[in-house]
Amino acid sequence: MIRDKLLTFLYLPDGASEPRSFAIRRNALVALAVTVLVALGASGWTVLHYSSRLQDAYKVELLAKENGALRSQIDQLDGEMETLRRQVSQNFDFQKKARILANLDELSNDVAEVGVGGPALGLAYAIPELDAGTSNRLVAAREDIDKLVRQARLQRDDYETIVARLEASNEQVRTTPSLRPVNVGFVSSRFGWRMDPISGRRTMHRGVDFSARMGTPVHATADGVVTFSGVWRTYGNVVEISHSAGFVTRFAHLQRRLVQKGQRVVRGDVVGRVGSTGRSTFSHLHYEIEQEGDRVDPMRFVLVD
Repeated sequence: MIRDKLLTFLYLPDGASEPRSFAIRRNALVALAVTVLVALGASGWTVLHYSSRLQDAYKVELLAKENGALRSQIDQLDGEMETLRRQVSQNFDFQKKARILANLDELSNDVAEVGVGGPALGLAYAIPELDAGTSNRLVAAREDIDKLVRQARLQRDDYETIVARLEASNEQVRTTPSLRPVNVGFVSSRFGWRMDPISGRRTMHRGVDFSARMGTPVHATADGVVTFSGVWRTYGNVVEISHSAGFVTRFAHLQRRLVQKGQRVVRGDVVGRVGSTGRSTFSHLHYEIEQEGDRVDPMRFVLVD
């Protein structure tokens, strides 16, 4: 019942209690309803806003974890690519020697670099949530991978060319000194200027010294004919072998000589034993190569260092 803009409410309790009534002004009831609705609306907005911020915080935390995981994977990838880069570099060194054997011109550095491709930005743009540092590393890694793939293809194609040339000139291969003269030991002194171990003066070392135990077998590095087997004052026991294409190999400081002048040898034959005869301070093999009368670095021709 509405009376004088009052709303009267009748309350009927359970049991035998008498009914009760109370009145409230209509304006107050409307104000109360509006207040409740505003409060509910404000609470709802607060809950939604807080929920949105929680979702944003969760996304930020998730992206941070994903970036951290990606950085860890890139670190691992960097290590693996460094191994691949060293392998590709070693392949180019081997390839250079193989091209000499095949009588092919050396590959230029420009060719070995296989050109420069466009920047791999598409990969980074595809993941816009990446931080700048991770994005730059990802782009650099992709460019490195692309370059290594191009270099591997170049090496594969060049090996096919080398093999074809070598198969067509097997005689040249067998008579070019390309084997290691000893199968064990290590290079203790390379070709070039050095301090002489006896005089202490700076002198030109015209061969390569392989440090090895006394008596280690010394092998012919190519097919040829023994042109000298005897003793030199400074070199001690010496074996000299003449090969085709103007090559001569020389093995010095031998403990024993196992071939005679005029004897024909083939690659791998044992021609002597490592010693320390002549002007020598320790057990080793002094190995020389002459090409058309000029002494050259033997390691240019040895396929396996």
